[in-house]
Amino acid sequence: MYTVHCSILEASTRMIGGDAASYNYGLAHVSLQNLTGHHVCGGAVISRFHAVTAAHCVLGASPEYIKAVVGTTNLDYGGREYEVKNIILHEEYNSTSRTNDIAIIRIKGLFHFLDVEILKVSEEELVEGDEVIITGFGAQSSNGESSRIMHKLHLPVFNQKTCRYAMRYTKEVVDSMFCTFSRVGEGTCRGDSGGPVMKHDRLVGLVSWGIPCAVGFPDVHTRITHYIDWIRKNTYNLHCIRRTKW
Repeated sequence: MYTVHCSILEASTRMIGGDAASYNYGLAHVSLQNLTGHHVCGGAVISRFHAVTAAHCVLGASPEYIKAVVGTTNLDYGGREYEVKNIILHEEYNSTSRTNDIAIIRIKGLFHFLDVEILKVSEEELVEGDEVIITGFGAQSSNGESSRIMHKLHLPVFNQKTCRYAMRYTKEVVDSMFCTFSRVGEGTCRGDSGGPVMKHDRLVGLVSWGIPCAVGFPDVHTRITHYIDWIRKNTYNLHCIRRTKW
């Protein structure tokens, strides 16, 4: 559990069965690390100042104990480190139900334009069968440590009603969430929490929770379309950023 001397609360969801990600995926993906350089959670770059991640990754965390690494798919080579200025946790985040599992990271200064690719936030509603891409530095086994190499996984959006039934003994799958599932042996794992879920190079979700790791249950993600207005409200500052037309 998180203490005041650590950077991030927990990384409770994870990636199994993915392929090594090409360099361009590292430009939009943030590795949230503690001060020793250990990867804990992922995030997605949404402006020259901001990234979004899962609220459970940064609940109770102090910004000075977190560093954001962007611009690499290999945490032992390349990329650039940024200090975190502040964290905006969703006001209605519930750590028990994992509802509203979203937070905004504001870095000190700007992301260097050579390091990042800003992900546009999708306003398109996902439907069952849509193919999405999940990227992350999650572990490759249920008992493993987070990976130093980024992996990506192509997964279909799972039927919402079936997902609710499958996860009924864990947490309720509400409308602000969506699920992915393909087969046993493919899914998220330790260290993937907070990472981007993308469709056609647009951000559609954030890895949130599940039953680790790829054992035959769906993975559940925060549905970005539910939070577009909240993201805009909390990233728009007349003095330092132009409003992005998504």
